Amino acid sequence: MTNIKQYSDAPDKTRARLLLLASGTFVVGTGGFVIAGVLPGIGESLGVTQSTASLLITVYALVFAVSTPLIAMVTGRVSRTTLMVLGLAVVTAGNILLALAPSFEVAVFARVLAALGAAAFVPAATASAAAIAAPGKQGRAISLVSSGFTAATALGAPIGTAIGAIGTWHSALWFVVILGAVVVVGVSTLLRRIPLPAPLTARQRFAPLANARVGVTLITVVLLVTGQYSGYTFFGSVQDRATDGNGTILAILLFVYGVFATAGNLVAGTLSDRFGNRRVLDIALVVLIVDFIVMPFAAATLVGAIITIAIWAAAAWAAVLATQHRIVEIMPSAIAWQSSATFVGIALSGPLGSIAIGTVGAHNLTWVAAGVILLALIAGGFSHLLIARHAKAAHEPMPAGEDAGTAAVIAPR
Repeated sequence: MTNIKQYSDAPDKTRARLLLLASGTFVVGTGGFVIAGVLPGIGESLGVTQSTASLLITVYALVFAVSTPLIAMVTGRVSRTTLMVLGLAVVTAGNILLALAPSFEVAVFARVLAALGAAAFVPAATASAAAIAAPGKQGRAISLVSSGFTAATALGAPIGTAIGAIGTWHSALWFVVILGAVVVVGVSTLLRRIPLPAPLTARQRFAPLANARVGVTLITVVLLVTGQYSGYTFFGSVQDRATDGNGTILAILLFVYGVFATAGNLVAGTLSDRFGNRRVLDIALVVLIVDFIVMPFAAATLVGAIITIAIWAAAAWAAVLATQHRIVEIMPSAIAWQSSATFVGIALSGPLGSIAIGTVGAHNLTWVAAGVILLALIAGGFSHLLIARHAKAAHEPMPAGEDAGTAAVIAPR
C-alpha cells in the first residue's frame, strides 16, 4: 500500500517529484504572465484595442480565483494524479486554442478553459507536495512547488516575450504549450498513488473568511496586487519610451522585474522573521508608492526604467510575502485564500489600468496605481490594529510578526 512514508524514504526521488510539481506551476504561471508581454500583438492580431485585449488577463484571473475553492470541494476524493494530469491537459488545450484563436471571443473562451485547468492543478499540486514530503518538511515542499510561479515571473514571461518578439505572440503561446505537454507526461508517469488529504466540508473551507483579521488582510492583498499588477498588465505601454517598441528590450525589462521580484520575495521572508511583517509590509508599500509616483518621469529613459522597475518588483513582492507571513500567523489554514485574493487583484488590475490609460495616459498609469496601493497601506494598518485588539481581548501576546509597539499601547495594564 502506498503511503507518505514510501515517498519520504527516497529523498532524491521526492525532490525530483517536487521539482516536477514546480514545473507544473511554472507552466501555469508562464501561461498567465506571458500575456502581458505580448498584449499589443494580441490586440492588433485579433482586431481589438489593448484595453480590450487586457480582458484576457482579467478573465483568466477571475475564473481562477472563483473556481479554485469550488473545484477543490467537488474533487476532494479524486486521485491527485488524475486531477493534476487533467488540469494541466486542460491548461495546455486552452493555450493551444488561444494560439489558434480566429477571434477575440474564441480567445476569451480559451482563457476560461486554461483558468479552469489551472484551478484544478494548483491546489492538487500543493496538497501533493505536502503528501510526498518527509515529516516536518511539508512547508519547504509547498514553498518549492510555489516557487514555480516566481520562476514564471523571473524567467518564463521574459523568455516567452522574447520568443514573441522574434516570431509572433502565437510563438510565445506555443512555447508554453510545449512545456505543458512535457510536464503532463512527467506527472502522469512519475507521480502515482499520492495519498489523498482529509476531506474538508464547505463550512471548513470558507471558515477563514469569517475571521475579520484574515478578511482585512485579504483585502490588503487584493488592493496591493490590483495596484502593482496594473502596471504589469500594460507593461509594454507603460515602458514604451524606454523600449522604443523593441521586443527584445521589453523582454529584458521583464527579466529585470522577475529577478528583483524573486529577490524581494526571498529577502522579505528573512526580514519578516527578524523584524516583523508589519514593518516589512509598511516600508515596502511606502517605497512602492514613491516609486510609482516617480516612474512616469524616470521611465522616459532606459536606465531610469530599469531602476524604477527593479524597485517596483522588489517592493511589491516583499509586500506580498509580508501579507502571506501575516495570514499564516493569524490562521495557517487561510493561506489558500491568499491565492484567490491575489488572482482577484490580477483580475481587477486590467480594468483599473484601462481606466487609468483613458484618463491620465499609459505613461502616468502608475500614479493611479499608487493611489490604490495607498489604500492597501491603510488596510494593512487596520489589519494590524485588529490583530492587536484580538491579542488584548484574548490576553495573548502579540504574534511574533507584528510590531510590539502597538501592543504596548493597547495592552491591559
